[in-house]
Amino acid sequence: MISRLEKKKFRYGVNNPTSLADKQSELSNIIGKFLNDKGEVSDHKGYHKAMYAASNVDKIASHFYEQGKADAVKEVVNGSKNLSDEPRQTSGDSVYINGLKVKAISGVNSSKLKIKKTNFKN
Repeated sequence: MISRLEKKKFRYGVNNPTSLADKQSELSNIIGKFLNDKGEVSDHKGYHKAMYAASNVDKIASHFYEQGKADAVKEVVNGSKNLSDEPRQTSGDSVYINGLKVKAISGVNSSKLKIKKTNFKN
């Protein structure tokens, strides 16, 4: 199974290729920070993490690429639902007169008359 990431080709620009080549020419420059004075691994966790990342760079890049796409889709879906945490606004234009609720309506529905009778029990 070929993922979408494998179908696309990405290029990562190196700012200073000469400096990078110098650093990579000596193995101790790469793994030296995990070794003690005797040349033994002193930071086992960091060493194995770095070795895993170096061995699986395509898998890690694919993971973050797919995660970025999933986050973008989730953001678009949430934005398109017009979700709001704010409560609906109720109009304070209503007036009760002997159990009859009268409300002024404006806008598209201005030609309609709405009457709602509420029976109040005393």
